[in-house]
Amino acid sequence: MRRLLTVISALALTAVAAPPAQADDVLLSLARPATASSESNVRHVATKATDLDRRTTWRSEGADRQWIAINLGSMSTVNRVVLRWGWLCARKYSVQTSPEGVYWRDVHSTETGDGGDDNLEFTGFGRWVRVSLTKPCFKNYELREFEVHGTPGVVDTTPPSAPGTLSVKSFTATSVNLQWGAASDNVAVANYEIYQSGQYVKTVDGLSNNVTRLSPNTTYSFYVNAKDAAGNISQAGNSVTVTTPAAVVDNEPPTTPSNAIVTGQTANSVSLAWGASSDNVGVASYAVFSNGVQVGTTTGLQTTIAGLKQQADHEFTVKAIDTSGKSSPFTAPVKASTRKGHDAVGEVTKITDDTDVPWGLEFLHDGTAFYAQRDTGDIIRIAKDGTRSVAGRVPNVVSTDGEGGLLGIEHRDGWIYAYHTSPTDNRLVRFKLVDGKLDAHQVLLTGAPRNKFHNGGRLRFGPDGKLYIATGDGQVASTAQDLNSLGGKVLRVNPDGSVPRDNPFPGKYVYSYGHRNVQGLAFDSRGRLWEAEFGNSVMDEVNLINPGGNYGWPACEGTSGECGEPSFIAPKHTWPVSQASPSGLAIVDDVLYLAALRGQRLYRIPIGGEPQIFFEGAYGRLRTVEKTPDGDLWLTTSNGDKDSIPNNSNTKIYEVSLR
Repeated sequence: MRRLLTVISALALTAVAAPPAQADDVLLSLARPATASSESNVRHVATKATDLDRRTTWRSEGADRQWIAINLGSMSTVNRVVLRWGWLCARKYSVQTSPEGVYWRDVHSTETGDGGDDNLEFTGFGRWVRVSLTKPCFKNYELREFEVHGTPGVVDTTPPSAPGTLSVKSFTATSVNLQWGAASDNVAVANYEIYQSGQYVKTVDGLSNNVTRLSPNTTYSFYVNAKDAAGNISQAGNSVTVTTPAAVVDNEPPTTPSNAIVTGQTANSVSLAWGASSDNVGVASYAVFSNGVQVGTTTGLQTTIAGLKQQADHEFTVKAIDTSGKSSPFTAPVKASTRKGHDAVGEVTKITDDTDVPWGLEFLHDGTAFYAQRDTGDIIRIAKDGTRSVAGRVPNVVSTDGEGGLLGIEHRDGWIYAYHTSPTDNRLVRFKLVDGKLDAHQVLLTGAPRNKFHNGGRLRFGPDGKLYIATGDGQVASTAQDLNSLGGKVLRVNPDGSVPRDNPFPGKYVYSYGHRNVQGLAFDSRGRLWEAEFGNSVMDEVNLINPGGNYGWPACEGTSGECGEPSFIAPKHTWPVSQASPSGLAIVDDVLYLAALRGQRLYRIPIGGEPQIFFEGAYGRLRTVEKTPDGDLWLTTSNGDKDSIPNNSNTKIYEVSLR
């Protein structure tokens, strides 16, 4: 009897031939890439359910909510889905379609699944088909075959060319009319996407559009991408910069702020307050100066100037700035003396100036520092005595007239690792460090998407000896949810560039996904990974990363959007994009230090505590923050960094004392 059962089981598990193909019933899923929210081991990856062999399966891990999705390669009409379940079936599940793998539409659902073979007939449209499972028959799910039948569209993986020259046709105080040349495509261009400095604005038809709801007397930088019907997105076209005029003719400066006073002082800071200025149109901000140098800015009537030397005399003045950019006279000087001691964030001293953009920053144990110049492609060495030299130039670095170039760097076991933009992608390389110079160039990982913006770039070695890589979505938002793409992810890589065997998705570099543009990575004392990423137009965020976690982009931005999906992991901290645009992240004694570009400030965030703001408006845009071997911080600025032209920026590196 046992032998007979074995024979019957063997027959039941033999390969299943494809159903006869008809004009309207083509097997669309055969050999198409499949992904799943969890894959228990290499033998049970999602592609095993699309190979027409019932002896191979996708099997989930032990969670009630799972999904498995197939990328059909192009928009298609789906007429039938066949699900061939194993013993571990699904009671409750939905079949869904999506044009881009982000927003899903239910085309079939049941709460009475009982295994076996389900032959589901319906009409749906999409490039992606997904089974979303919410209640297993037993502990897990097991799907032996996932067949999608229907009428294929054109299999199109080629993106359009970049749009033609973008120009400003006209503008007002609150709008800009843009026009551009047509892009070309192997099939057809469907529409165009307008961006403002990396932030998505709108999708439009045609070759011109009026962008509205702008602010008067504000500088904007626009560019356009082309998109085809299959969802492929081009590289960006050229940028155009326009400054909107004032809403009204304003020849009157604001009045002088009144009664500036010192409200408190510590060892390394002075707190100030003043009375409001008045203006015929409106006051936009207040700037604080010390000895002729701007040391802070705020929209309120008080601020704290940090980073000062202890036991020193300081003098401050304040002026108002209106919405047209006109300044009031300065207040009378106010004097204050800092105390003896040391604040949590202590004195700031300048290390060096630079004419390029210092991006990645790394220290050796002996205190020698290396930093990456984004636009030149050089890695600069700063010796312990402060002298600078070029350690070497990273080959094949190209700019993107935006955020691409030479980005993050790390050091481990005599190798300098670097992440950079190439003509075709973003990639990981490494060099042997010999007598302070780069040698023995090796390419370790290629294929991360690139574009004008959203290139990610931060590198961080973890306590497990693995290298973690922050990537952006390359301005193709759907890549963030595609486990077969390296874009919009945190990647985990062995030092030699291979895939770690214990990664959450077997055979994949992906450690977490659903990210927009990650630029900050750091580990706390418990070995937990924290991450900072740019939002689009609503919220920036800081996340605590779980292996295999989905952080929601593009359906969810921070806590805004379609964030109700149970598998999405919510951020630990969020800010309006005007207050952050977070880049570098460092952790010292379980306190997060976050450098903000647009917000022009440093956030200090004790784990489990509330954020504190330092240096608001004192040094401009802050790009990178890094812990020194002695437990202090180095902080780099990123001023004049918008055009990717080498050596035309005004940047600095500062040391921030924490001891």
